[in-house]
Amino acid sequence: MTFERLLERLARRLRTTIRNGELTERGFARRIGVSQPHLHNVLAGTRAMTPRVADRILAGLGISAIDLLTDEERRGAAERGQAPERPRATSW
Repeated sequence: MTFERLLERLARRLRTTIRNGELTERGFARRIGVSQPHLHNVLAGTRAMTPRVADRILAGLGISAIDLLTDEERRGAAERGQAPERPRATSW
């Protein structure tokens, strides 16, 4: 699994959520602290998704990068002894 592929999955998940009417692009952009035009361009692929924006999107959706993995990918990691753990909330 590559970081680029995870970013693609994250963008696809957010586009689907918006398309299904669960969120609006404008409201979600406001929630995560980015401008609506910037979020639109990221989702359209005309701007790169930075790690900072990706982190904000993950937090805004209430998911982690682990949630972007398929069950098969999670099982494969577990079999190799690299089982991803769910991150614990920290108070940094």
